Amino acid sequence: MTVRTEDEYLHRTSDESKGLFSDNFWLSICDREADIFGVNHIHASLNKGYARFSTMMVIDGVVQPWANKVVLPNVQKFDRLSEGRMTYEVVKPLEQIRVTFDGPKYGFDLLYKGRFPVFDYNDCIGGNPLTSSAEYNYGGHYEQGMLCTGEFEVRAGPRQGRRQINSFAHRDHSWTNRFSHETPWELAPLSHRDSLFHFWPSIQTESMHLNAFGWMNPDFKPPFEGAPRSGGFLSDANGSHPIEGASCEIRTEADGRTAMSFRYRFILPGGKVIHVRTGRKYAHTMNGLMRGENEAECTLDCYESFFDYEVEETGERGYGCSEYSIIPPYPRWRY
Repeated sequence: MTVRTEDEYLHRTSDESKGLFSDNFWLSICDREADIFGVNHIHASLNKGYARFSTMMVIDGVVQPWANKVVLPNVQKFDRLSEGRMTYEVVKPLEQIRVTFDGPKYGFDLLYKGRFPVFDYNDCIGGNPLTSSAEYNYGGHYEQGMLCTGEFEVRAGPRQGRRQINSFAHRDHSWTNRFSHETPWELAPLSHRDSLFHFWPSIQTESMHLNAFGWMNPDFKPPFEGAPRSGGFLSDANGSHPIEGASCEIRTEADGRTAMSFRYRFILPGGKVIHVRTGRKYAHTMNGLMRGENEAECTLDCYESFFDYEVEETGERGYGCSEYSIIPPYPRWRY
């Protein structure tokens, strides 16, 4: 593992000519008893001087996103990142993160504690599947299985009131120029199979956490020459270690975009193969701020679906978030 405590904060690019460079913080909430699911996301760019803050919640089955963009102070190591309503704080580097929000329809105070050690995606077998190109500056990327606790207050709708949160969760932090590249003049429509892009589940049980990145379409050629087709890790009592491979089958609704179910195949450390299938689906939302400097253009339809999971070989059960994406984004322009 090469993640340092200072990596919990913001990063600068060594080459300003590559355009927008940003830190991206992603933290899930997945409480089945409270009926609250979603993602907290921050996209912060020191070299452009702004940050986007967002919460993409599904509360009692109702999608309730919120987002704001503010000027970002030119400071790498912060006490707190905040735009006024939403605040991100590193309580204990690589172990504890606090996220608070005080919004009109809901508010929360959540503490994320690491269940297992962080995993550096540079430690994936074959290298980081997210980068192998000189033009694509993926400065770093790590992930971690978490426990999320705290209080969530619903301030609108038919079921207002305070709810206690105590659930598995997940976080990732990356710093990259992935949103800086020019997009085509027009986007050509694709077949259903060709539109399937990445999969990225976070599967947690009482004994383990499985996380993997890969391509849903088995015929898809990775955009970066030399990159492995998949990567990821298993966290358990022995720590966090790279898996040897992963693949995914998706079934979608008639729209070709909304996930109905998944079946994953994982090759664990040591070569053991298991299959994990989804059970009950609790919520579905979109990470809506996958954008570059053009506020009107969505660069990727990145979805977050929350499921129960079952390991087919053992019957072990858990829950978590199945992230995936569909290309091209539709609608592309959102203003």
